[in-house]
Amino acid sequence: MRIQPAYVARRVAFAAATLLAAIVMNFLLPRLIAGNPAEMIASQTALGSPEVAEAIKKQFGLENDSLLYQFKQYLVQLAHGNLGISYFNYPTPVSQVLLHALPWTLGIVLISTLLSYAAGWLVGIRGALKPGTWFDNAALAVSFFINSVPYFWIGILLILLFGYKLDWFPMGQAFSVEYDSLSAAGKLRSISYHAVLPIVSLAIASLASHILVLRNNLSRALTEDYMVLARAKGLSSRRRTFQYGVRNAFLPSFTGFMLSLGHVVGGAITMEIVFSYPGIGMLTYNAILNHDYPLIQGAFLMIAASIIAVNLLADLIYPFIDPRVNLD
Repeated sequence: MRIQPAYVARRVAFAAATLLAAIVMNFLLPRLIAGNPAEMIASQTALGSPEVAEAIKKQFGLENDSLLYQFKQYLVQLAHGNLGISYFNYPTPVSQVLLHALPWTLGIVLISTLLSYAAGWLVGIRGALKPGTWFDNAALAVSFFINSVPYFWIGILLILLFGYKLDWFPMGQAFSVEYDSLSAAGKLRSISYHAVLPIVSLAIASLASHILVLRNNLSRALTEDYMVLARAKGLSSRRRTFQYGVRNAFLPSFTGFMLSLGHVVGGAITMEIVFSYPGIGMLTYNAILNHDYPLIQGAFLMIAASIIAVNLLADLIYPFIDPRVNLD
């Protein structure tokens, strides 16, 4: 199948417009937060000296209160690939701070997303194939319950049970205190050990929606006319179910899966805060508390760009897996 250039051009133009809107919002939102970062830095470094605060303003380009002036400077720096210097990690560039936190988020959220989708598809398929059974009813009940509770609540429960009561896993952080003195294998074991509860928390929190979506899609697909025709042609039940039913039920889930991958960079902010995990979410939370404009902008821009990029990729891939998509 050949994708029409006009289709690609429309999708790319829409992605570019979305990115531009994200850049504008990314610039404005941090500046709606009350407080002045220069004065905060001065209060911590020079007991609130007005002279130091003024010098810090000039150093970070905040001497002009005009938003238009600051936005122009922001666009110029962004065009050169410069995300700025983090106020509270001075003189470390924002890009370096983000790259240091990114692997932690990628690790736990990618693994939890894959585990959650795999488990959700297995449970959803079995429930759709055997509706009304005890397994299906139990899966639906648990899914609706999990879907109604926030991410952080699941994390707190796991910490209380497996961290505090049973003492099986650490209650926070990404590695042990003796991490620097460990061998390569020891470091890997420490990281894996500390990542168990965050990964399980994220997998459980997102599992319910995957079960419900795939079960409903497959239940609908099994009643379609083409399934009746396949049965009339004498195709086996297994072939009808997996080659036609599951395959078509997967298509609507594909977009959701791609969007989940897009959110990988953003991570689960609340979950990282609960576990004090040093990923993008925890970094963004601390940046907001410290009024660190460049770091807030860099983090949200990374999240927005990743979601837009994966959305665009899904739009370009989808016609290959579903020829019914209109490319005109």
